[in-house]
Amino acid sequence: FEAFLPLLPWSPPAHLADMVGAETDTVDRDAIFGNYKAIFSRQYGVSLVIEFVGLMFFQILGATSTQAMAPFVNGFALAVWIYIAANISGGHLNPAVTLSVFACGFYPLSHTLVYCALQIAGAIIGSLVTAALVPGASVGMGDGGPGCFDRTVVHPRIDDGQLFGWEVVMTFTLISCVYACGVAKPGHGSHTPFAVGLALLCCAGSGGQYTGAALNPARVIGPRSVFLCGEGVAWIYVVAQLLAAVLACSLFALVSGFGPLNPYVSMEMLELTWPEAVRMWITGSPPARLRSSTRDNVMDIVLRAWAEKQRAAALEVGSAPLQGSGVSESSDAPRRC
Repeated sequence: FEAFLPLLPWSPPAHLADMVGAETDTVDRDAIFGNYKAIFSRQYGVSLVIEFVGLMFFQILGATSTQAMAPFVNGFALAVWIYIAANISGGHLNPAVTLSVFACGFYPLSHTLVYCALQIAGAIIGSLVTAALVPGASVGMGDGGPGCFDRTVVHPRIDDGQLFGWEVVMTFTLISCVYACGVAKPGHGSHTPFAVGLALLCCAGSGGQYTGAALNPARVIGPRSVFLCGEGVAWIYVVAQLLAAVLACSLFALVSGFGPLNPYVSMEMLELTWPEAVRMWITGSPPARLRSSTRDNVMDIVLRAWAEKQRAAALEVGSAPLQGSGVSESSDAPRRC
């Protein structure tokens, strides 16, 4: 890991610098990954509810589509629910996405664990509702249940290694789209949910014929818990998706830098001690000594620290003697700004 440190953009990367201005149409700290509110706050409670409900309906809609329409139904259902959830919870709707943005330093561990638990619970309840709505479906029916990822879904001519590989490739593509549109924010703005849904549609239209294109641990664990399907194969989906989450985080960190909660970034940018940096990564709460008010969140402090460094750099440049002129800082001669 230390070998990558010289590559990290310690003067704020583009995805942080872009947040300073409000003119551009971007998804900033008030949207996808800026939900750093206190874990007992009302806003955080509402975020959990929308993640639960979003996964529940995503599970119902995706599990009951016909095989021919599955890529379109799943892609557009995901886009719709991200549009609904984005400004409330951030619209993660996928434990692999939540774990990836935690690993990359954009989300605290405490929030991550609760989000993942509620996402999986939503998928389980969605599967129970599906069992009640679909004719012939019943709890504990085994392989072939609606929404199950089991041997009846896996192409008969691919082995477990190919199944694993396809899920890594497709999940990596999906999460990379989330990073590119929701974190790096190259002007996609409110088109981000549609782009992520389109990524799911493309992946399902490609590798879905071989694996069913789960791309979401909750979508595997939910029906597995209700229908008891996927014996011997469900773990392959989940492990592949988690590996893809780590790989997507690694690529984004290499290209654009880690997020403000990453201990190495927060130690450098906010001059934290190692225990303070780790605590902030876990809780999402900055040290009290850095807050100007109780409402300050991580992004407020990061942007304030960046602005102070910019001012210090400008003063340093302004106080340097003009080359070859003999004019010093104490001179009354006008200086070029």
